[in-house]
Amino acid sequence: MNRFITFELQARHHAIAAKLDEPLDFLYDKFVVQYDVKFEEGQECGGGYLKLLSEGAEKDLANFQDKTPYTIMFGPDKCGATGRVHLIFRYRNPFNETFTEHHAKQPSSVPLTYWDDHKTHLFTLVVQNTGYYTVSVDGKSLYYGYMLTDLSPSLIPPKEIFDENDVKPEDWDEREQIDDVTAVKPDDWDENEPQTVVDESATKPSDWNEGESELIADPEAQKPQDWDEDMDGSWEAPLIDNPACKGLSGCGPWKAPTIKNPKYRGKWVRPKIANPAFKGKWSPQLISNPHYWLPEPFDGLTPITAVGIELWTMSEGILFDNILISTSEEDASEIAKQTFYVKQAEEYRLASASGNGSGILQQIIDATNEKPWLWAVYTLCVILPIIAIGVFCFGKQSSATPSFNNKKTDAYTPDDDKVPNLVEDDEEEGIEEIVGDEEEDQNRPGPSGTQNAPPTPPEEEEEPQQASGSKNESSSASSSAAEEEEEKESRVVHENEPVEPTEEVAKKSQVTRRRTARRGD
Repeated sequence: MNRFITFELQARHHAIAAKLDEPLDFLYDKFVVQYDVKFEEGQECGGGYLKLLSEGAEKDLANFQDKTPYTIMFGPDKCGATGRVHLIFRYRNPFNETFTEHHAKQPSSVPLTYWDDHKTHLFTLVVQNTGYYTVSVDGKSLYYGYMLTDLSPSLIPPKEIFDENDVKPEDWDEREQIDDVTAVKPDDWDENEPQTVVDESATKPSDWNEGESELIADPEAQKPQDWDEDMDGSWEAPLIDNPACKGLSGCGPWKAPTIKNPKYRGKWVRPKIANPAFKGKWSPQLISNPHYWLPEPFDGLTPITAVGIELWTMSEGILFDNILISTSEEDASEIAKQTFYVKQAEEYRLASASGNGSGILQQIIDATNEKPWLWAVYTLCVILPIIAIGVFCFGKQSSATPSFNNKKTDAYTPDDDKVPNLVEDDEEEGIEEIVGDEEEDQNRPGPSGTQNAPPTPPEEEEEPQQASGSKNESSSASSSAAEEEEEKESRVVHENEPVEPTEEVAKKSQVTRRRTARRGD
């Protein structure tokens, strides 16, 4: 059976203490304080800390109270939206035998889930004899520090202090400015002039109705049935705005408005001047601190003989368990495995079974409560992928696709005449030679000794011969025209019909293409 200490009443002062089997002096390398606490109903305002009582307190534990001296106070404390995990050392000065409280500096933020999540939390304090300390919650470091530099007030007393016996001299003047006693009030300064005067230039508006009141009794109002004139007095209808004054400048007696009085100057006072006797703010002189000393971390800590829980809380259902005071971190870690972590796993199992387990989103929020800087990490993890996707999808502009207007039919288009230069300059000579050879072939005589081309009739022939020649030419022209028409009809090639050009046509078309290419160049 698991046993624990519980405080079941709210808005009460609680106190309980127990004596240690052996006093704990600070002759060891370290000491460890560990316990777990659970706020079943949350926490509005109150604590959950331990007090390690100083030597001598064990003699009267029945009267344990807030004034009982302690050596270390450690544990959570919350009020409103502010939470702390206290670590307070009560230190003794060996020179004057006085005790002073020194508080460890708190982190910038302490997660409120320690109080509000209704779960058990493990609080651990480890203090080394070198002065270094660490405060952990649920096995994770919350804050750490050094006793000689990170406590407030500082554990090291000041080297100089103000002389308590020093007295301010009677002639010491701390006034930086004084009244000018030589100043005289001007003769034209009239203190009786009012701050405001009636505006004599103001005139009553033409639509001002002095015969009507600005407010009238509500004619529709009725006296309540439960109105008792003996108790409530005479009943009167409430006042409302006079509808007859609606749209007018005003109703009732007209009065001229007031304006600032140009002659007003107020009450005359003497001006201030610099005090020639001013010596500054007086303070006692500094002297060497007779109680100055450079402490060792454990020297001023009195032995611990008892442990107590003394707190005022506004909430109920606070459970303390597994309180450990030791000199071994290994023992504390092993006990935590056997107690707290088993209890923590059981709480998570019960929460999951009841459907109250925290999801991934809640775990993320809890993590940011402990470490607020994680919000920046989460933000970057969300924004950077979005930016990368946006750049990848929308950042690159696609290059313009060239428009190709390929000819898909045999119909004539204007670009048919635009022939690219397919012949280099060094090929032009070869083309000219081919053309020249073909012309020579045409001028050579055929097998009968005549040239291939018909002879041109000489210009010196007689007119009768020319007339007969013209008749023959006209008849031959008509016959040749008919032959050309038949030849054109024979040259018509139907669509998709293969054509096999003759050797002579192929040569001529090749020459023609080369000439066209040269001409296009």
